[in-house]
Amino acid sequence: MAQSAEKRNDSSASVQDLEVQIEALKDDIAQIARTLGDLSEAKKNDMRDTVQRRASELRERGEATVAGVQDRGAELGEQAADAVRRQPAAAMGIAVGLGFLVGLMTGRR
Repeated sequence: MAQSAEKRNDSSASVQDLEVQIEALKDDIAQIARTLGDLSEAKKNDMRDTVQRRASELRERGEATVAGVQDRGAELGEQAADAVRRQPAAAMGIAVGLGFLVGLMTGRR
């Protein structure tokens, strides 16, 4: 009978050890979950910052392109106005010719 009591004490100690280990594992898993949550939050913030920075760069490039096109358009408009002032008869002839061609193309449909 002494062995039986001794086995129960060993068994109780083993169960208690397992319970302690299970609690430690639960704590470890909870800590890992918190760490993964923190990492995913940090990654999300990094990605958001990267996207915002890239969008800002693209917006700036787009604005610069639009400004360049507007400047070029204004320059071409000035050149056309100067050409009409220097040679009004030629400009009138070109306008009449283009009008005639557009009329022919749209009239044949």
